[in-house]
Amino acid sequence: MQQTLFNVPSVRRADYAIYHDESGADVAHDRFLLQGALFVPISRWQSLLDDLELARDGYTGRIHFVDLRDKTSSKKGLAAWNWINKYFTDWSLQCPYKCQLADRYSSHEQITRHQTKHGLYNYTTVLAIHGGIAWSLTRFQEIRISIYSEETSRSAEDNFKSYVPAQLAIKLNRSRKPGSKSPRLVEPVPQIICVPGNPERTSSDQRGHCEFIQLVDLLTGAVNQAVNANASQEIKIDIGEFVAGWIHDTRRPPWTQSLDLHRRFSVSCFPSRNGGFFEVPLHISQRHQESLFSFSTNT
Repeated sequence: MQQTLFNVPSVRRADYAIYHDESGADVAHDRFLLQGALFVPISRWQSLLDDLELARDGYTGRIHFVDLRDKTSSKKGLAAWNWINKYFTDWSLQCPYKCQLADRYSSHEQITRHQTKHGLYNYTTVLAIHGGIAWSLTRFQEIRISIYSEETSRSAEDNFKSYVPAQLAIKLNRSRKPGSKSPRLVEPVPQIICVPGNPERTSSDQRGHCEFIQLVDLLTGAVNQAVNANASQEIKIDIGEFVAGWIHDTRRPPWTQSLDLHRRFSVSCFPSRNGGFFEVPLHISQRHQESLFSFSTNT
């Protein structure tokens, strides 16, 4: 609730750590480039990190969607199930997630104008983070953010670390439309901090950020599976079906949604024929429709 001091309204502010990861980065084979952004409030960062580590249930290794093989006998698979389940039932209440897809097959100028691989990648990262802020953080008037992304090799001309914060400042502040409900960005936004995605290869001071990087990787990989259905491992298929249920529910009018994910979980794709956003078809076959909204690690 907004408080006042001497009848002067206070400004609703919040600090967020934003964790980013992509899926579908293989230009030669992947139609859709997916950019995922997870928004973690600094006020809850440590308690959420404690929850992540507890949900590992003793597993200490890397949790990435691409590495998942078996959910019944693998500690990694069980930890991934725990994280997915906890995100849906609890963590998403505090940590909204946005996934932005770009259709590389489109001939629209929004795609074709990017002459380099990193050009489209960086642009869609901005769209994902901006879209998440504009959709899920509207209760705040001002926000301060820091951005973390998985460490990966980049070309010498790739200005990812500085481009994304600069473009976000333009979108949220300098190009702010009158009457906009999006929060203002407290500037300056620091350069993106790149963090190893493997907890066994990261420093102690980055271990917590590594955990959230792995969570956003898991969510974004699951959305990719829901859209493309290109995995053969049972655990990936089941997690993809589960997340497809979230996506389907968020596409309904808010008053008819049953999973309470409105403004907590969002997936969109661009460009449509007129250049806007559209709901990409989900190619995953929903073999176990009854299990889309609940599952057991023993099945």
